[in-house]
Amino acid sequence: MDYKLLLDTAVMAGEIMLESGAETYRVEDTMHRMLSLSQLKTSQVFVTVTGFVATLDDPSIHSMTVVRRINSRGTNLDKIHQINSISRRLCGGQLTLEDAFHQIRDIKRRPPTPQACLLSTTVVTAAFTMTFGGTFWEILIAALAGFLMAVCLYICKRFHVQSFLSTLLSAAAVSVCAFLCTRILSMPGSLDPIVIGSIMPLVPGVAITNAVFDTLNGDYLSGVARTMEAFVTAAAVAIGIGIGLGLLQRI
Repeated sequence: MDYKLLLDTAVMAGEIMLESGAETYRVEDTMHRMLSLSQLKTSQVFVTVTGFVATLDDPSIHSMTVVRRINSRGTNLDKIHQINSISRRLCGGQLTLEDAFHQIRDIKRRPPTPQACLLSTTVVTAAFTMTFGGTFWEILIAALAGFLMAVCLYICKRFHVQSFLSTLLSAAAVSVCAFLCTRILSMPGSLDPIVIGSIMPLVPGVAITNAVFDTLNGDYLSGVARTMEAFVTAAAVAIGIGIGLGLLQRI
């Protein structure tokens, strides 16, 4: 077996899963199962929220260790599902190591689709506003605010703006759009359901859920880190909304 290729495959799978918002224990378990195919004496993985270490060692080979730092994290459940599927087929003998490596590499190289993100965010914000009992005009304004929020997030990502600041600016854009439409343009609707429905894509629900799962699975370091990540994200959303509404109300 090509141990170097196996290690590269597991490392690339772990990178994609962490960047896509997978739980720490899931990433660690997936990588460990893949590395165990080597049947070497030592195959260890240590995963945290911001990176991981993977090692293969045996008296018959030179020790191989890879360290990866994860700088950006988001939520992409489709990629997590694809990596899990490839891992299961590889460990079950239904897929060769070379095929698994190429399939995972294709997932990593697949370019993001900003059009789909813009459309989905617009639909999601409108749907949340509808769930909260919004009227037709409130749903329409929330969809516009969601579109502007997605544009703001995309621009911040292109210019590598820090995540706290990008979340703050996106939340501020939502509050500004909602305030201008309801108060300045006098469109019918209440400010509360529009703002609440529009900021839902920014709410760190996945981070909170992963924090609980990691803590229950004994990954206390990752659990605390994800809890702090959720707290910082929620604070950025609240500050952004407050800044946007506060500045406009003073004009």
